[in-house]
Amino acid sequence: MNTPHTDPEFKALMPPLTEEEYQQLEQNILSKRKCHDAILLWNGIIVDGYNRFSICAAHGIEFEMKEMDFASRDDAKIWIIENQLGRRNLNAAQRIELALCKADVLREQAKENLSKGGGDRKSPSPKVDSPTDPIDFQKAIAKEADVGNGTMQRYMQVKESGNPALLEQVQSGELKIGTAHRMLMPEIKKQMREADKMLAYIQERLPLDDEKSNRVIHERLKQLAEQIRGYAWMQD
Repeated sequence: MNTPHTDPEFKALMPPLTEEEYQQLEQNILSKRKCHDAILLWNGIIVDGYNRFSICAAHGIEFEMKEMDFASRDDAKIWIIENQLGRRNLNAAQRIELALCKADVLREQAKENLSKGGGDRKSPSPKVDSPTDPIDFQKAIAKEADVGNGTMQRYMQVKESGNPALLEQVQSGELKIGTAHRMLMPEIKKQMREADKMLAYIQERLPLDDEKSNRVIHERLKQLAEQIRGYAWMQD
């Protein structure tokens, strides 16, 4: 078997060890001069054991390799994600990101399967464990990641805040999700006040004589109501 190689997309699905965790793993391998677990591969690509491989290669320690059998690249990615969720002591943000990645892969698989089937409307749609309703979808992700719905909502607010530095601190475990969310609360409350003003503005001007305008405004009103309910839920 040839030397294992890495794939950036696969590696990105494996949250990095902390410096302390890496040093502990390195110490364990060096003390035994042996890598206890095999490096798992798919077509020569590492799907489990990046850190073990790195340590063994750096210190000239022999290691076992085992080839895995996956039907497709997407199947390999799903296995990596589930393996990480099942084996690693990850923080809540990392688990949520992995669950989101899994949902993305499943959606792409569904699209590909539908495309291969020629888009026949009589054919059953592929089953994807990702509800289309935004709230139901986030609940499903929260369940997959083993976090509460409130934690999921707060994390998504941090993720969508446009503050990459804050998001990085949360994903690395430097900041807890709740702490980062509290730091965003002034901006969230500002957005809520603006939404309330717009909602009141629309309500004061209904109904209009123009039926088309009424319909458009009614849809906007529903969107604003959902937005306000969403913000309120995130503060529970």
